[in-house]
Amino acid sequence: MATTNASAADSPLRVHRRVVIALLRREMSTKYGRSMGGYFWAVAEPCGMIFIMSFAWSFMSRSPDLGQSFVVFFGSGFLSFNFYRNTAAGLFTVVRNNSSLLKYPNVNIWDAIVARTLLQTLTNCMVMVLILGIAGTFTGETLSLDFPRIAGALSVATLLGVGMGTLNAVLFHIVPTWERIFKIINRPLFIISGVLYTPESRLVPGPAMDFLALNPLVHVISAFREGIYPVYHARLNHLEYPLAVGLVMLFFGLLLLRRYDERLLER
Repeated sequence: MATTNASAADSPLRVHRRVVIALLRREMSTKYGRSMGGYFWAVAEPCGMIFIMSFAWSFMSRSPDLGQSFVVFFGSGFLSFNFYRNTAAGLFTVVRNNSSLLKYPNVNIWDAIVARTLLQTLTNCMVMVLILGIAGTFTGETLSLDFPRIAGALSVATLLGVGMGTLNAVLFHIVPTWERIFKIINRPLFIISGVLYTPESRLVPGPAMDFLALNPLVHVISAFREGIYPVYHARLNHLEYPLAVGLVMLFFGLLLLRRYDERLLER
């Protein structure tokens, strides 16, 4: 019986859970430190970005595409976009930052990916709740939240981030030039993902709608905004498309991790 209990205690699932928890604590300490100051900046930075952009955008248009508050409208796009961007950016360096730990027998790259994804998702959720709560309170915008739709959009955004982050975590190592190319390609993503406007906006000409439809983040942001604005019925809100894109990227990312695992540990 003692042997059976010991075997159960050391099962792969239990080992994986203990390693992920240890890595999660390490990530929290490394990223945010041991004081509240690190968590404060995690909220203050996106909050400042939202209010500055909302103030600037208000001079360029009389009213937002949805609702009455630029802060809530821009925040809904920015926060849902950040579920993808922050998750992907956090995983780009997951191999590089954990290379020494990955040499231990019970630690593998998948443990590091899960730990970093959990931390970033929890942080994204905390930031979203605080900022939308503050924006709704001080702007007077009435928020009627559709939680299942919001959760679906943010889950798909996170999957996109995990897929892109995992894929690039390997590609940045085996093809160093790709990191520079990707940064150049990725820069206009904020603009063409519908953060500042809706695809149905007068700012978007008819032919451009087909181009926007190819961007999976447009569907995510539109679906998220449908969860905040009940009167909004987006034309580009097909979450199955970004879901498929995220799964394909994750599949190839994991495939490359398995193929080049020894080469990654040598760097």
